[in-house]
Amino acid sequence: MNEQSELPDRAETLIVGAGVVGCSTAYHLAKKGSSDVVVVDKGPIPKTGGSTVHAPAGLTQTSPDRTLATIAKETREIYDAAGGWEENGAIEIATTDECWEYLNRRMDQARTNDIDGAELLTPDQVKEHVPIIETEDLIGGFHVPTDGRIDTVSLLDGLKTDAENRGVSFHERTTVTDIETTDGAVETVVTDRGRVRVDDILVAGNIWAPLIGEMVDVPIPLVPCAHQYGVTDSIEALDGWEHDVEQPWVRHWDGDLYFRQHGDGYGIGNYNHDPIIVGSSDIPSLDDAIETEPVYDFVPNQGSRHDPFKQPSSRSFTESDFEDAWREATRLFPDFEGKEIVKGFNGMFSFTPDHMPIMGESPDVDGFWVAAAIWLTHGGGAGRVMADLLEDGETDLDIDDMHITRFGSHAESPSFVHDRAYEVYDTVYDIHHPRGSFQTHRNLRQSPVYRHQKELGAEFYEDAGWERPRWYGANDSLLDDYAVPSRSGWEAKNWSRIEGAEHQAVRDRVGIADRTSETTVTITGEDALPFLQWVFTNDMDLKVGGVAETTMLNERGGVVGYGTVSRVEPDRFRVSFDGGAAGMCQVNRLRKRAPDDSSVTVSDDVSGSCVIGIYGPNARATLESVMHADLSTFGRSTARDTHVKSVPVTAVRDSDTGEDGWELHAPTEYGGNLWNTLWQAGQDHGIVAVGDGALNTLRLEAGQRAYGTDVHAEFTPFQAGLDDLVDFDTEFVGRAALRPTGETDSSVELTCLTLDDRSAVVMDGVPVFDGTRRVGHVTSAGYGYDIDACIAYAYLQPEHTAAGTSVTVEYQNERFDATVRNEPLVNRT
Repeated sequence: MNEQSELPDRAETLIVGAGVVGCSTAYHLAKKGSSDVVVVDKGPIPKTGGSTVHAPAGLTQTSPDRTLATIAKETREIYDAAGGWEENGAIEIATTDECWEYLNRRMDQARTNDIDGAELLTPDQVKEHVPIIETEDLIGGFHVPTDGRIDTVSLLDGLKTDAENRGVSFHERTTVTDIETTDGAVETVVTDRGRVRVDDILVAGNIWAPLIGEMVDVPIPLVPCAHQYGVTDSIEALDGWEHDVEQPWVRHWDGDLYFRQHGDGYGIGNYNHDPIIVGSSDIPSLDDAIETEPVYDFVPNQGSRHDPFKQPSSRSFTESDFEDAWREATRLFPDFEGKEIVKGFNGMFSFTPDHMPIMGESPDVDGFWVAAAIWLTHGGGAGRVMADLLEDGETDLDIDDMHITRFGSHAESPSFVHDRAYEVYDTVYDIHHPRGSFQTHRNLRQSPVYRHQKELGAEFYEDAGWERPRWYGANDSLLDDYAVPSRSGWEAKNWSRIEGAEHQAVRDRVGIADRTSETTVTITGEDALPFLQWVFTNDMDLKVGGVAETTMLNERGGVVGYGTVSRVEPDRFRVSFDGGAAGMCQVNRLRKRAPDDSSVTVSDDVSGSCVIGIYGPNARATLESVMHADLSTFGRSTARDTHVKSVPVTAVRDSDTGEDGWELHAPTEYGGNLWNTLWQAGQDHGIVAVGDGALNTLRLEAGQRAYGTDVHAEFTPFQAGLDDLVDFDTEFVGRAALRPTGETDSSVELTCLTLDDRSAVVMDGVPVFDGTRRVGHVTSAGYGYDIDACIAYAYLQPEHTAAGTSVTVEYQNERFDATVRNEPLVNRT
């Protein structure tokens, strides 16, 4: 449609932004049968001038995140079908030993996620694919031939045409100026060309998304960052390039650079410069002259914050706005010598505080949806996911780490978003460890026992703003009592042998652990019980003081919540979820499912309460002297309001460690006193402070699942081995998708493995094989210090789940024999 097409006054869904996410969402909504969709963009369509059309346009499928890898693979298929796709492959190179080990892990990731054709290359093999590269300093490469590049304008035109053929209308040069709401829900979208009454609005404007969010007071925590990209003039070795496909992309992790052929020239993308944060309102307006060319001028004299490069060269270099990048580029590609940058610009990418997309419906304004900070690599598949959410209210993938509800209130702070996004950009090409932490805005959220933890030498990491202890330096002396195997390499980073000592101390003494950062919720009201019966799979008609584990499902039967429910009073229940993003998303689901009247109230207690756990064979003896309750009558899986000395607590006899234990919930202001009281009471019983590292390996031995890794929306409770948490005598969301027999149509089940080599340790997210055939992937792994072997939980095909079955686990491109085991490996409760 042309720019004069009439804007309708009513639409089921209005999408703001005709970039790849907006066009893909519109196309997939139409495929699902929803033709009442309107797409508006303030620029010309398809040459909108946003991030899609000025991106370097590469697509790489490999990711440590399983969901992102799945979305990237789907995106590739969508782009291929829509047009504009060129499968020229991508090669990541290593010039240091550290990076070569990283590329071996990239190979693990590719195999875990079934990325077609992935392979490791020798330097000579790299040169076969990229003849102009210098191999003297190369150690090797990681090649994915099914990666590629996109002609973005052709892609957008193809998606737009398909969507229009299915009834979607597109309106260019149309600017949203306001959004009107009624009773907390979107009602009307106001534009400079008319008003449209809507059921839903999807903000797919990426770098401009925060401006749309401001219209309804919904923070969208992202900032645009300018990214340097330059294109050389003609290179003799590429003169008259007549091949149908360009040479593969090259990503140079050691140099913070990537390279892409442009006919007989080459593009250089540079992350080796100070992050350039740009406010959404400061991005220049588009005009009629903008077509496919980038619209942002280079920021001159932008220096490097990194060491220039790992292998400095005496070669001369062309003076330019990114001279460090040019120096390294000419060292790696000698044919660049003497060339000039004929086109240089700062493209705009969106960065969030955790470098993940923002997707989903706002928890504060019904009908206000966001799909932003989504890169071209994921744009097509993200559109399909958003269409699922808009049309069905759910999707088949685990998107909690991407959902807009994952953020705490501190993420609404402009300074937090700015500084974290700055850090994310600055470390894009760093090699990130899964146990690493952000360095900016630390100490935002502290438990009431934080001071005591510091006194015990806690090694903290950050999660959702919380400072959480990984281990305690004061426990170094435990290594005199407990044998803990040493380890080296990647699996030893951000780890200490102290974790193993703390683990073993819980097994034969008593451990005290701070679990305040977990998400606690109180459900009250006259309809609290029927509400919980409907949202949870287990029977919630507990006696007062009863405790039960349970799951929460979507309509597809996928697990979207996993926690413990305690019935404190007839109409008051306490729910405990994991902390962090997962906990925030689970609480939001409860609130979304709660009735609009006052019969049920869902209250997040995370700021108003603390939780201290006491676990181990001496836990009862520790509590007997200070808790005003007869512990001999305190049965397992029960809760009771009582006091620890003068501190009021709700004591829950529950443990995920495989040992007897209690978790004590108290108002926050009593937390320090509660810790001190328990600490003193445990001195005669060998009490030890326990960090999250030991808690994780204890729960692996005990066969306890972790939400977000072992259990999430991709799997049913039966696949996750949580059959006991499903009661078919109750009616609950997702029940119809499950079979009462517990059977499932899926081909995988969560299975416990131990490595045969007792000195070996692997990490999460790696593939499992039967011979040469991949049969599953590892979700959680850690060393079991009580059984003296590395434990790995993996989703395996049913024929490989019987105890005693032999398989192999791949880690850093090396295979380790493993054996399926009955679970739990340890259970002394």
